[in-house]
Amino acid sequence: MPNFDGGHYFLTVLAPVRTDFIQDKIPGRSRSHRAQLAQKLALTPTGKQTAASPDDAWPSPFSRNTLNHLARFVIIDGPAFNGRNSGDSLVAAIKGIDPLVPQPVDRFARPYLLFAADIDAKNGDGDAALRAYTDALWATMQDDLTIIFGHCVGFDGITSADAFHGYIRRCQVETTMPFNDYWAHDELKAKPGTPKKASAFNLVTFAVKAIGWAACAWAVALLLDIVLSAFHLHGRVQHWASWIALRFGIGLLALLVLVAIAAWIAYRYFMNKGLKPFPTAPGSDLPSVLKSLFVQQHFTRLAIEAQGLDAAALHARFGAFLQAVQPADLQKPTQPPGEFHAPALEAPK
Repeated sequence: MPNFDGGHYFLTVLAPVRTDFIQDKIPGRSRSHRAQLAQKLALTPTGKQTAASPDDAWPSPFSRNTLNHLARFVIIDGPAFNGRNSGDSLVAAIKGIDPLVPQPVDRFARPYLLFAADIDAKNGDGDAALRAYTDALWATMQDDLTIIFGHCVGFDGITSADAFHGYIRRCQVETTMPFNDYWAHDELKAKPGTPKKASAFNLVTFAVKAIGWAACAWAVALLLDIVLSAFHLHGRVQHWASWIALRFGIGLLALLVLVAIAAWIAYRYFMNKGLKPFPTAPGSDLPSVLKSLFVQQHFTRLAIEAQGLDAAALHARFGAFLQAVQPADLQKPTQPPGEFHAPALEAPK
């Protein structure tokens, strides 16, 4: 399930950061692209994503579209160091390996900018979803993208949505293990069946045992034929051993070839099954998720306010709540993207 799964496209981009220096207007002073990129990312607003966010926090530029569920920029300066490669202490002492001598450490020739995003792809076409997303990004946050990716290699001359999509494609790496936190269709959930009694005998076990016994019999016959022939003991035993080694050898070779072909077919079958994406989970697109968060928060407030009401008053209050919230309308009123709290809603009394 690379890149596309469950109605979502998981975009992973690694863009190499430029290593040349930016010459300042003041003679003798320069700045690195890595430092300028880190400053730009640090100053990019994140919106009201937590309860501690100030009320006047600027919205994230990614909230200008309703396609991305999550988006993140990270500067990767080098691979993580997991410590020395351990080994046997006695073997190291015999070989004269000094544990105080540093081992080679992997390093990058330059930093990389990681851009990861989880976006909606409800129509089942991952390529079309990615193109729609890059077009939406370019239309809503072109200035930010130009500054951010302008510190990366190969971004010079990118001035259109087509060119930006091409650049993202060139820097894209395959997402081999996406994280999808939305449940799938009910038909994917197998119904509990009647427990079956486990049997020690099955076709696979029988085939493996048969091949093993045949291989052992052939090896014994071959060894016996070699030993008797070496001592010139040509008799009935050597004759039968030679016959078994020859006949069983051909049959065993054919059997092994068939097993190898069957194993390859089974491998390709399961690999193709594994590459098939799960269907889109109902209500897993961003507008539906935002509407769910909006209804959830206001319903919680309704439950608190309605404590102690009699049946008639509760019925009327709940009807007014449905009229104000409009649960079936995904467009409005709803939760703004990139914000933690739902906007206030004056429910009719």
